[in-house]
Amino acid sequence: MPIDPYTSCPGGTGKKIKFCCSDLLTELDKIQRMIEGDQRAACLDHIESIEAKYPDRACLLSIKTMLEAQTGQEVKADATLARFVEKYPDNPVALAEKATLKASQEGGIAAIGLLQDALEKCTEQLPTQVYDAIGLIAQSLIADNQLIASRAHLVLQIGVGGGKDQQPLELLMRLNSAPSVPLLAKQDLPLLPAPDDALWKNSFATAIEPAMHGAWRQAAENLVKLAAQAGDWPVIWHNIAVLRAWLADTPGAVEALRKYAQAKIPLDDAVEAEALAQSLDTENVDLVDVLSLTYDVQDFETLQARLVSNPRSVVMPLDLSRMGTENEPPPKGAYWLLDRPSPASGKEIKLEDVSQVVGQVFIFGKQTDRAARLEMVVYRTQQAEAQKAVAEICGDALGAMTAEEVESHVPAAQLALTWNWKLPDDTSPDRRLQLTTERRREILSNRWPETPQKLLGGKSPKEAALDPALRVRVLAALLLIELATEQLSSDFDFNELRRRLGLPERGPIDPTQSSPAELRLVRLDRVEVGKLSDEQLIDLYRRADHFRHIAALRRLAQEILRRPGFDKKFDMAEVYGALAQVEPDAERALEYLDKARGAAEAAKASTAPWDLAELTLRISRGDVPEADRLLQHIRDQHIREPGVAQALFQILTEAGIIGPDGKPAMPAGREAAPGMVVPGTASAEPGKIWTPGSDQPSGGKKSALWTPGD
Repeated sequence: MPIDPYTSCPGGTGKKIKFCCSDLLTELDKIQRMIEGDQRAACLDHIESIEAKYPDRACLLSIKTMLEAQTGQEVKADATLARFVEKYPDNPVALAEKATLKASQEGGIAAIGLLQDALEKCTEQLPTQVYDAIGLIAQSLIADNQLIASRAHLVLQIGVGGGKDQQPLELLMRLNSAPSVPLLAKQDLPLLPAPDDALWKNSFATAIEPAMHGAWRQAAENLVKLAAQAGDWPVIWHNIAVLRAWLADTPGAVEALRKYAQAKIPLDDAVEAEALAQSLDTENVDLVDVLSLTYDVQDFETLQARLVSNPRSVVMPLDLSRMGTENEPPPKGAYWLLDRPSPASGKEIKLEDVSQVVGQVFIFGKQTDRAARLEMVVYRTQQAEAQKAVAEICGDALGAMTAEEVESHVPAAQLALTWNWKLPDDTSPDRRLQLTTERRREILSNRWPETPQKLLGGKSPKEAALDPALRVRVLAALLLIELATEQLSSDFDFNELRRRLGLPERGPIDPTQSSPAELRLVRLDRVEVGKLSDEQLIDLYRRADHFRHIAALRRLAQEILRRPGFDKKFDMAEVYGALAQVEPDAERALEYLDKARGAAEAAKASTAPWDLAELTLRISRGDVPEADRLLQHIRDQHIREPGVAQALFQILTEAGIIGPDGKPAMPAGREAAPGMVVPGTASAEPGKIWTPGSDQPSGGKKSALWTPGD
């Protein structure tokens, strides 16, 4: 298709080709046809052949940079881009290309400023290169764990593209539905309007206008100036906080969120703003070191024999061959150190009898240039106990400690909420659940309220709750824990804890007093579901399901089941299946799956999704006979249905039953890798709230402390 003279210049000049580079119209048309024909190398040669005649043209520099990058000529692309930026420092395409390069080399955070430069220069149209840069930086920000900023960039890209581009839509949906993404990071952060009676309303509208086309930095700077003139109005600081969060300016966002939380606003708004600030804040966090301690080994064979035979040392079920590197052979053994021998049976085990993991030991044999050694990974708070345990177990086969290194850190408050234990193999799933419930209740009721926290000025939550200046911070800290733990279970009454601390409760929300559709995501679990209309109930259920708000999903799904006639207008199999997915009690989850199958059969639909879900549950419980029965049933009845074979393959590979090549990897029912990961993972970074069971195990030494699962 020939180039239209009235098409915008591909070099980002902001002019039509007719008024920018009409003398290049024929050449640009030829270049476009070569690109469309995938003749990139020939196109580059052609551009180089005409550069002398048309030196430093923005359109040619732009296309040349793109083609050099696409053909792997990174050095040339860098040089061409540098020339482009030098000649056209205010050109949005040049700035966007530079932002793209920066993101690929240094990550999304480093590129945001350049992207903002480009967006500020876009006065009428948004060039394709700027649009593409928004998407690339959104993806890079996910890798940087800047989820709020990533979502904001994706929403901006979707808005600019009119929803026609499926890639940002799909990525946004994946973020929204990911259980590992905290609800506060999924929640939309809208820019609020100024009060109708504000004398500074017009100035506010002018200040925030750049944000409407993505120039968030400029809008934030404008609002800061307005606050200096008009005063610290809550809406101004709310919007500054939002814009800074979108820009991944974490310190700035935390500062603005706390200014907003301290203003005269509703308590729920203040608590949620402070909770978001705490989830982002990496400064006001007490950290506990994760240490790696290295010991000489006097007698390797004796040391190994003692670790294998001692009841306080348990072999970690890891594939050690995967733990080596190019320069470092894998360990010869990996063991959990226990504070006491594990009971012989877990059938009647009590909480106080459960063995706790105090450290992890890795032993390495003699190498050409290195003596045999033992490396132990521990929390600093458990260092003395772990060192005493390894000395008692290994005796004179262990030499002196030769090195102590800090590998990572974990927030002390987070550590207070975790437990690392080893249950006997015959502990039933029901008993495991009971023990987990008891331990969670004990920690939340007794340990957490007594743990001093830096963000509370060194006071414990129990002490800080008595200080009016710190009450919002305590409530926010509680909210973060509640949002995280209720994704796992609803067996703890946080309002009872609030009452014990003398704090206001998170009360129910009457949907007849405000629009449920406008309710903030984190408040969905508080809705009085009985007062919702059928349409409102379905809408909120869909929203809770999309964002994986588990606590809300439970309540809304159960209300759907209670209402007569819903089986005529709703897929009840889906509702039962959703409840099975979020139910911590395995027996109850199996009951829901049976009901999902029944509802599917009544609707003459396939039961494959629920058979596959039950297979996953049976494998996780080590129920080999039932897993084998289901596997055969799925192969006989469903394997030819669309997507079933792929889903079955994924279930079996994730369970470690078959390898990626489809060959058997390990017998069904064998104990797999630990089911709980603590510090060292992304969720254990300062400022993040981790709860038992919230992550999956990783596969390398020293990146985490692993525990045997609950």
